[in-house]
Amino acid sequence: MQPKEYDLIAIGGGTAGLVSAAGAAYLGVRAALVEKAALGGDCLWTGCVPSKALIASARLAHAMRHADKLGLEAAAPAHAFSSVMAGMREARGVVEHHDDPQRFRDMGVTVEFGTAHFVSPDTVEVEGVGRLKSKRIVLATGALPVAPPIPGLAEAGYLNHHTLFERNELESRIAVLGAGPIGLEMAQVFARLGSSVTVIEMTPRILPRDDAELARHLQSIMEAEGIDFRLGTRAERVEAGGDSKVVVTDSGERVVVGEIFVATGRKPLTEGLALENAGVETRGGAVAVDDRLRTSNRGVWAAGDVTGGMQFTHVADYMAKAVLRNALIPGSARVNYDSVPTVTFTDPELAHVGPSHEEAQGRGGSTFTYPFDDLDRAIVDRETKGLVKITADKKGRILAASILGRHAGDLLMPLVLAKKNRLTLNDIAGTIFPYPTMVEGVLRASNTYRRTRLDGAGGRVLTKVISWLK
Repeated sequence: MQPKEYDLIAIGGGTAGLVSAAGAAYLGVRAALVEKAALGGDCLWTGCVPSKALIASARLAHAMRHADKLGLEAAAPAHAFSSVMAGMREARGVVEHHDDPQRFRDMGVTVEFGTAHFVSPDTVEVEGVGRLKSKRIVLATGALPVAPPIPGLAEAGYLNHHTLFERNELESRIAVLGAGPIGLEMAQVFARLGSSVTVIEMTPRILPRDDAELARHLQSIMEAEGIDFRLGTRAERVEAGGDSKVVVTDSGERVVVGEIFVATGRKPLTEGLALENAGVETRGGAVAVDDRLRTSNRGVWAAGDVTGGMQFTHVADYMAKAVLRNALIPGSARVNYDSVPTVTFTDPELAHVGPSHEEAQGRGGSTFTYPFDDLDRAIVDRETKGLVKITADKKGRILAASILGRHAGDLLMPLVLAKKNRLTLNDIAGTIFPYPTMVEGVLRASNTYRRTRLDGAGGRVLTKVISWLK
């Protein structure tokens, strides 16, 4: 049979594939979307959406226990974990309509379900469907969680973010392997919903890609909630017996738990694609792309987690839009990740944009901070944990910014916008912010920069002029 021909084929029904196919159809070209399971990808089914639903339940449980901070009677919330999980699935079901296959068909996208692999540089075969051909193919197959090669782990069994959300029972003792964003978010959820949690991390600190000072602060907050951290510790083996599992560390310590949650990383999903048939090269297991997201096959692009880069839904969305410009519109768009915000959705959240503050300081930057325990809104809300931290160059242009605090991911956005558009802290300081709000913390940190300008030579001249005018 002759293959069905399209102007663009997206392989993978996560964010990058959905945006690629829908965008192509919007531009008036024939687009096909191939997915082996269900549209929505990790974000909808096993990532952003269900995890944030659980975080919301855990946050409320924590607030109920500490209602006395606001003059109310504290109460330990009685709950069935199965009800919490049912609520999560209900919320996920509401969000699911955004990724309904019929919605994309109504946009003009041909949606096909089945496993795909290349049979030639411009043709893929979809199991149960047939062959599809296009001059433009977008690889957006995502990534899968990967477990470390710890003896006994597979035999004992474990959870990861792909299997957790199908559970209805919460063990009383849980070991979390990995102190990255996923590990910390779920560790706090488990603890707030009633588990005794031990986090085991082989590096000497949590969140090694985030600011060390704020990571230490976050760790102390989580420790105050009862979470036990074993940093600089390697899990050597796992033993299973009866209803318990034992994680044996490199120091010989035995951590006895009822369940193990593995959050030690992810790997790009390229298995089964037969990339060699298309001449698509990989690097370190990920699809290799240039700064226009083109692969070694000039008719194939890749976007999202399969490229091995920053594994965030908002980055996949950005990459897919760049692919559309490069594949369908004359001219080309280079991707730039300098202003990508990242957020760890613990409570409080830790958000960041730019290089590390140390690196930014090495470029001649100066750092300005403002603690939330001095901010009026934070004080009245009793949410004073954390601070705003900004590193800027001599002209006040933002090099790096971090915020630890309630809703830090939202509070960071003025700084992301300013960094991307080369606005300065002086621009922010000259902007009227509503009072009383948490985002005033950004204004106060910017005012710190402005005061340093007044303390300089120009400021001293201005002071003398004002004094003379008096």
